[in-house]
Amino acid sequence: MRLIEEALAGGRSVAVDNTNPSPDEWGPLVAAGHAYGAAVVAYWFPPDLAGSLRRNAARTGRDRVPDVGVRATLRRLRRPTREDGFDAVLDVRFDGRGGFDVRPAPAGGPAARG
Repeated sequence: MRLIEEALAGGRSVAVDNTNPSPDEWGPLVAAGHAYGAAVVAYWFPPDLAGSLRRNAARTGRDRVPDVGVRATLRRLRRPTREDGFDAVLDVRFDGRGGFDVRPAPAGGPAARG
C-alpha cells in the first residue's frame, strides 16, 4: 500500500495485478485511489477453475500456489460492482486469438458472478 500511495501522491497511474477476491482486499485500494483523486477501475476476469489450475500447474517454485489456495480464493471471489466504489467495472474475456475482449460490465448486484 505504501508504494501505491507514493505513486498516487506523485500523480502516477497505478495498476494492481493481483487477485483481490472481495471487498476486504479491494476496499483499501479503492479508498486510496479516491483519496488521491484517481479513477478506480476494476477488471473482472470470470473464474475458470480448470484453466487456473492448469496455468498454476505450469508454474515452478514460489510462483506455484497450492491447489487448495486456488480453490479457497475461488470460494471468496465476488464480482466487483460500481456499488463497491469503483468508477467503472469492466468484463475481460479471452478473445480466442491471444488477446482480450474488454467491455463495460452489465449492471448487477454484489452477488453477481461471471
